[in-house]
Amino acid sequence: MKKNNPSDHIKIENKYSPYKIISYSESGSRIIDINVPAKLRVHLEEHELLPGIKLYTNSCDLIQRYTNTDPLFKYENPEDIVILNYIIKGQAQIGIDDDKYIPIKENDVYIHVIPIYNTTFSFYGKTELLHIVLNKKELEEYKKTYTIEYIKLINKLFTITEKEKNIIFKSEYNIKELLEELRTHKAKDEISKKVYYQIKIIEIIIYLYELNVSDIDNNYKTYTDAQIRVVRKIKNHLSRDIASYISLEVLSNSYGINLTTLKNCFRDMYGKPLYTWYREYKFQRAKELIKNTDYPISKIANMIGYKSSSKFTKAFKKEMGVLPSSYRKNKK
Repeated sequence: MKKNNPSDHIKIENKYSPYKIISYSESGSRIIDINVPAKLRVHLEEHELLPGIKLYTNSCDLIQRYTNTDPLFKYENPEDIVILNYIIKGQAQIGIDDDKYIPIKENDVYIHVIPIYNTTFSFYGKTELLHIVLNKKELEEYKKTYTIEYIKLINKLFTITEKEKNIIFKSEYNIKELLEELRTHKAKDEISKKVYYQIKIIEIIIYLYELNVSDIDNNYKTYTDAQIRVVRKIKNHLSRDIASYISLEVLSNSYGINLTTLKNCFRDMYGKPLYTWYREYKFQRAKELIKNTDYPISKIANMIGYKSSSKFTKAFKKEMGVLPSSYRKNKK
């Protein structure tokens, strides 16, 4: 089903047009698929919820890093647009100044105005996002459709973003719960799905209206692109080498990154201290090996860096609440 939509905010850059396929769902929602071999795959679904308000679901597999210096999409009248981004899976980084970036991670929410977005937002790997796009000009054109109160809610959001430019919410904010409900809702049909989305969007706008921006800690640490790349390399290194114990000092020296910067940047990129993540990752791999292989517990202990199976058993029980043998028995 094809639908003409004169109010599309998002256009595909001409250089990527040969790689695009546009289709429409039964309800008329636009679906954009872009596949550039050896570079990226993107699946974008557009839902027009209310006049001036659209929801986009965005799934990407980025073989090369995506940045807005080489954008896939462009926006019509960007000065009229505010975007709320919710990172479901993956990572991104937001430029603040020349080679100064704030890393954002899964479950973070980032609100920005488009002129900032055009040069400072980049992400990589397998990434899933929700985008809520508000168009001030369209909202003004349809303001008779809305109540006075609702227009005030919307205008407050535009006022906040015009002043703050970039607002990042950490996971503890309740907005995460609203966005998760929006993302995971299983609708009976397209009609109930659209109405549910409309209700959730209004809830989110109310939440932002009531939010005291001065209570948000926007004084985040910034890092260079090189530092972020190094920390990602260190994480990938540790993911592949779970049998070793490597001190932070050795990692810092080996990769040429300041120890404090390594600790801080890892925590800001992945949401927890490096060794906390590494320990959890090791035991997650141990669980998979216990469940999916017949390897002796002693061998699995060695595979994740424990020379003593008794110490591994004790640590596994502390971490998982059960003995490795009991975990294996219960999973069969």
